[in-house]
Amino acid sequence: MNIPAKVDYAYKAVLELALRYKGEGPVRLSTICQAQNIPKKFLTQILLRLRNANIVNSSRGVEGGYNLARSPSQVSLADVVKAVDDASISMPKKAKAGKASEADKLILRIWGDINKEMASHLEAITFDKLTSQIKQEQFTYNI
Repeated sequence: MNIPAKVDYAYKAVLELALRYKGEGPVRLSTICQAQNIPKKFLTQILLRLRNANIVNSSRGVEGGYNLARSPSQVSLADVVKAVDDASISMPKKAKAGKASEADKLILRIWGDINKEMASHLEAITFDKLTSQIKQEQFTYNI
């Protein structure tokens, strides 16, 4: 499965904000871009979608930037995917009535089951779990 670039960048941006959660205030756009190697123009569009989905907050001004709107434990990968690319975990389109063969119906049911499983797994993965894994790995590598 290929992960769309906007989903990949959105995940990385939210992860960066989760790693800096309860830090020294809003995180600047340039800081997120540099830390996660995300093009600035692309990140601006993604953060707008994340803000519209109430995943991030933004503030203007010299001390402005972005931060999580909720605790990392309350933001899942599914939230991020839905905010930037809902088609990634949506149900496949049903064939028109009367024209669907048994093979069409079968594959639609299979893809539907796969999408439900994927959505369930993405819901279970929160950003506090991800940051915890990163911190444990960093600790392991520093020994």
